[in-house]
Amino acid sequence: MPAVNISDSEVNAINATSSAFISVWCYLMIIFGLIGHILSIGVFTRPSLRSNPCSCYLLAATISAIGLVAINVLLRLLQTVYKINIYMGSVTICKFLSWLFLWIKTQHGWFIALASIDR
Repeated sequence: MPAVNISDSEVNAINATSSAFISVWCYLMIIFGLIGHILSIGVFTRPSLRSNPCSCYLLAATISAIGLVAINVLLRLLQTVYKINIYMGSVTICKFLSWLFLWIKTQHGWFIALASIDR
């Protein structure tokens, strides 16, 4: 195997580029995710769709997806770019945040499943 000669400056440049890319990507995900979900809320709350139970399930899925985008992506941004790890504070906070994120993810999926069953 050939020896790899990578200097510290090259490693730092790769880390800085990776951090900048993740930062821009997360901010774009938050912005476009919130805009898309807010527009979906506008569609699902129209009077013609409000009486349809399927659109009520999709509205609930959209609202839970806003929480998923806002909280999960923001937390990943704090962890990867700013090196702030909320999970390291205490065991209680770690367990609560893990439960919250798992609950939000599964709640979104269950609302989609309920909308499919309703159709």
